[in-house]
Amino acid sequence: MGHPFLPLTDEERRQMHKTIGIERIEELFKVIPSSIQESAFFDLPAYNETETVKLFTQWAEMNTPASKMVSFLGAGAYEHAIPAAVKHLATQSEFLTAYTPYQPEMNQGILQAFFEYQSLIADLTGMDVANASMYDGPTALAEAVLLAGNFTRRREILVFPGLNPEAQQVLEAYTRYTNLRLKFLSPTAELTAPPASFLNEQTAAVVIQNPDFFGQLVLTKELLTAIKEKGALSIVYVNDPISLAILEPPGTLGADLVVGEAQAFGLPLSFGGPYLGFLAAQKTFLRSLPGRLVGKTTDLEGKEGFVLTLQTREQHIRRERATSNICSNQALCAIMATIYLSLLGPVGLQEVAWSTVRNSHYLFSQLTRIPSVKAYFDAPFFHEFALDLGTLPPDFFTKMKERGFFPGYDLSHYSPPLSGGLLLYTSELRTKDEMDKFCAEMEDCLS
Repeated sequence: MGHPFLPLTDEERRQMHKTIGIERIEELFKVIPSSIQESAFFDLPAYNETETVKLFTQWAEMNTPASKMVSFLGAGAYEHAIPAAVKHLATQSEFLTAYTPYQPEMNQGILQAFFEYQSLIADLTGMDVANASMYDGPTALAEAVLLAGNFTRRREILVFPGLNPEAQQVLEAYTRYTNLRLKFLSPTAELTAPPASFLNEQTAAVVIQNPDFFGQLVLTKELLTAIKEKGALSIVYVNDPISLAILEPPGTLGADLVVGEAQAFGLPLSFGGPYLGFLAAQKTFLRSLPGRLVGKTTDLEGKEGFVLTLQTREQHIRRERATSNICSNQALCAIMATIYLSLLGPVGLQEVAWSTVRNSHYLFSQLTRIPSVKAYFDAPFFHEFALDLGTLPPDFFTKMKERGFFPGYDLSHYSPPLSGGLLLYTSELRTKDEMDKFCAEMEDCLS
């Protein structure tokens, strides 16, 4: 049990109610629909701690453990093998703290870990510099877009099709009350034309996810060059940076900013968080980066030391010069990613990536042998792909889960016209037997 049960006396409860201005504790739950409040789950007797734990344990056992299911669900959160040493090392008391420590005179170890994290991200993305981590991938993307608008003094942000819908929602929220204008490009009408046709003098940046939400590899040097020639910045969003182990780095291709989600680097799925955003850039944008930047130096005695080179939020510098109000840098998550990458090394990370590619392409080849299953796209993909299953039986997802499989992401949630579409993901964790059984069950449920 993570947190003990803390009982209160009736008098203590009355004092708390008076302080927050309520008569009865039920007033705190008035926002919950009455139909839910009337259920048995809210009608709890006055149990003691032992009885409460037993009751909640019984309820928990009604669930099917995720460990007993074989998942082919990705769509932005990716399951990879995590070495046992990651959790063991990251939960040492020197790292696992209630607050993000960054004072250089007290926390050289933490600062060195951040420096190593920055170096690893910069190397993988092919960029000059990376900051000391951010909340998550969508937040990092939004911060990069704000950076681009401030740097170029332009207003229009072009967004290529295939951006993760959750990242799009965060981006829209961040820019809603700014002078930036988001323009989402159509996958059919506009992208068949040369890049110069959809760029203009007001284009501040172009956002490109690679691999995109459907798994396709869409990034090319020619596209980034065309963006640069128009004076706009290119922002590449990477949802699973495992792909960077074998793909040419975006920085090498000419990207200005590379952002993304580093959850795949040793962080468990955890029902959606906490995750870890990264933001890397060419040195031109060094002083415009949000968040913190750790640097290495020497002291008066010539000893190596680590310091916060840049702190760009309003707590540290004048408000009008601040580039961000980021108050946390996901310290523990960044340390876990650093440990994961250090344990695997470049060769190990490449092996994970290639194993993932082999499994996903094998699964694709087997599923497309089913007569009713067709590929949505013919572009190259990394570890995720979209299939058209035709008219889905109404109980398709229920049947697949009953047989022990999470079959993938229902694309009708992404866009109603994609009803019957399924986005599937697989990694190095899946065995041939699991994939073969999955294909057999899919064919049976679709027939």
